[in-house]
Amino acid sequence: MLLIFFLVTTMMKKWEMQIPLTLPTMTSSLSTTRAGKEAVIIAVDEKKNVYQVVGHDAYSGESTYLPVKDLSAFLSELRNSRGVETNIDVTAYRTVPVSTVIEIFDQCQIQGFTHTRVRLGSKPY
Repeated sequence: MLLIFFLVTTMMKKWEMQIPLTLPTMTSSLSTTRAGKEAVIIAVDEKKNVYQVVGHDAYSGESTYLPVKDLSAFLSELRNSRGVETNIDVTAYRTVPVSTVIEIFDQCQIQGFTHTRVRLGSKPY
């Protein structure tokens, strides 16, 4: 009798493990709400140097960087020329301390920029 009990419960357990799932349709991870040309990209490297990404070739993966000597002056000039609604992407290597990225993000917020996001990766862009 005990043997029959274990056989029946084992069979029922196999049925319970098979849960029908309906997976969502696949979507792209790329943002469709922001175009790369509209966003100002500020990159930080491992030595805490700050750059502006002025050009990026998606096919070759090469980017063109301009060094930013004074971030506050750069952000102030950007605010005066394009306004606080400008999209800003702060990108950094994974090895850059988070505190450095937060300082740059905070400076963007202090200058009044409301559309700022942070991206961490293997390359600044």
